[in-house]
Amino acid sequence: WKSLDRYLQGLRKGEVTVVTADTGVGKTTFCTHLMVNCAMQDTHVWINSWEMRPEIIMRKIASIALRKSMKVQNFDAKDNAQFDEWLRKYPIYVNPNTIGTDISVLAGELKKARDQFGVQVVMLDHLDYLVKYTRQQLHEAIDETVKRLHELAFELEMHFVLICHPRQASTSTEEVGIHSLKGSSSIKQYADNILILHRCSRSESENESGKVKIRVAKNRMFGTEGNAYLFYQPQWDGYLEL
Repeated sequence: WKSLDRYLQGLRKGEVTVVTADTGVGKTTFCTHLMVNCAMQDTHVWINSWEMRPEIIMRKIASIALRKSMKVQNFDAKDNAQFDEWLRKYPIYVNPNTIGTDISVLAGELKKARDQFGVQVVMLDHLDYLVKYTRQQLHEAIDETVKRLHELAFELEMHFVLICHPRQASTSTEEVGIHSLKGSSSIKQYADNILILHRCSRSESENESGKVKIRVAKNRMFGTEGNAYLFYQPQWDGYLEL
C-alpha cells in the first residue's frame, strides 16, 4: 500500500496507531490485512479480537493469503495444503480467547507474546473491551486505558494497532472525524497515528462501492497528513491500491 506508506513511513516500535470508521466500513478487515502485510515482511504479529471468533479471523487471513473468498466457502484439500504452507512460512498468531479482558491482564499477555513468540505488532479489536467503567466514569476510564496502552507500547517496544469505535453518527453518510471518537481528547493526545476509514459511496453515490478513503488524521513522527485510497475486494475480503 504505497500511498499509505508515503504518509506513515512504516510502523515503528513504541507507537500506537488508532483505526476508526463508521459501522460496516471494514475496520477489522483492514487491520487484519495490515497484520498479514506485516507478517509477510517477517514481522511477528498477534491478532486479538474480542468481537470476532478466532475462526472468522482465520478465514479473513485465508482469504487474503489465498486470494479466494473463504468467508463461507469450504476449504478443499488444495486450500488446506496451501494455507497450512502459508501459515508455516509467515509469523502470524491469533488469540483464541474471545472474552474481553482488562489492561493489567493484557499487559502480562503482551509480555509473554513478545518473549515467547517474538511478537512486535499487535492488533487490538477493540478499545471498548479493554475499558472497565461505570457510566459516570466512562471518559476517565478511556483516558486511563489509552494512556496505559501508550506506555505499554513504549515499555515493550511493540506497535499496537488499536480499533476504536466512534460515537453514533447522526447520519450514515457522515464522515467520521477525530471528534467523533469516544474519548477523543485522550486518543488524540496519546495515539501516535490516527487512521480514519470511509466508504466513499456512502457520501457520494457515484463512487464505486468498494472505494475506501484512508485518512491519515495524525502522524506524530513525520506530521504528514492526507488521504490514501484502497479498493475493497469482496471476492477475497482484502484491499488493493489501484
